[in-house]
Amino acid sequence: MTCWQLEQLRVVSAAVSPTDTFAAVVAEANRLGFQYASFGLKSPVPIVAPRVAWCSNYPPDWEQLYNKRGYIRRDPTVAHAITSDESVCWSDALFAACPELLENARSFGLNHGWAQPRRDARGMVSLLTLCRSDPPIESAELEQKADRMQWLSHVCHEGMCRIWGHVLQDSVDGSLSARELDVLRWSCEGKTALDIAQIIGIAEATVNYHARSACAKLGAGNRTAAAVRAAVMGLLW
Repeated sequence: MTCWQLEQLRVVSAAVSPTDTFAAVVAEANRLGFQYASFGLKSPVPIVAPRVAWCSNYPPDWEQLYNKRGYIRRDPTVAHAITSDESVCWSDALFAACPELLENARSFGLNHGWAQPRRDARGMVSLLTLCRSDPPIESAELEQKADRMQWLSHVCHEGMCRIWGHVLQDSVDGSLSARELDVLRWSCEGKTALDIAQIIGIAEATVNYHARSACAKLGAGNRTAAAVRAAVMGLLW
């Protein structure tokens, strides 16, 4: 690792609260030439209303407006983070489906932004955004600073997961047995208990036993819900 990588990792790892962790991220963002930073972390479950934690040093009035208008549901950078791991720069084209969001952000001096999604095997999804009033973000700058920006998103993701993880994730037993995992994998493929019994060579009653056990461990109401929950939590690799 380089000196700056070790320093970022040391500072974030030593943080004991979201405030401390994010302060270290903002300090590095400033060194990279950005006035503002925001970081959001989404749990994989519950699926209908996943838990989200978010922090930023954006102007308070902009945060209030963003929350009041429910922009998180229309923010194209958030939508992008759900489906992609690729970084993206703010542009009129990116915000074409919700131009008022970008227009309002610019009214608060948030003119140029870069966003990096991150996801892990636990199903946790994060989005680090660095932005500023001026100057625009040019490709030469991105090429020069890409390593530090990418590394920052990694250490921020891991640091915030360490601190926020117990709040965002359900306290469930993820230690599924090999048979329980088999049952849930085939359930994801739409197989019935009888189908699964024939595929893996056990009795249908045994399939149902393993399904009930998996449901209890994952806090799910039925086999389908358990399969979906295990999948989004990254347990069905």
